[in-house]
Amino acid sequence: MQRFEVPFHDVDMLGHVNSVAYLRWAESARAVYQGDVLKEDVDGPRGFVVGRISFSYAQPLHFRDPVCVGVRISRIGGKSFAFEYAMWHEETGIAAAEGETSMIAYNVVEARSIAVPQSWRTAVQTYEPEPPAGL
Repeated sequence: MQRFEVPFHDVDMLGHVNSVAYLRWAESARAVYQGDVLKEDVDGPRGFVVGRISFSYAQPLHFRDPVCVGVRISRIGGKSFAFEYAMWHEETGIAAAEGETSMIAYNVVEARSIAVPQSWRTAVQTYEPEPPAGL
């Protein structure tokens, strides 16, 4: 989980966090998960690419609001898996947004999809409180 205050550059002219900022926050959380849990460098020879993004917005966040971003892997298939994200106001607990990205395991050097490595499956099983669907 990541915690921070909404920075000014993420606020749009309507005074609330722009929808694109939530996607950047999700990417940052995913990159931390990639290194901390999957033990893969974000610039390493294997990783993953986005296949699909879906986000829903519930309540706006504003400049300097305290934010929490949670991320987990919710599904693992043969060559793909899904990250789920939740973002909320830390003080009130009110949900701001939730989303999912479908990811494709990828060999960067060979520029091709690969099977989800067993080491990732094991790491997720160890880290996640509940096993994701497909394991």
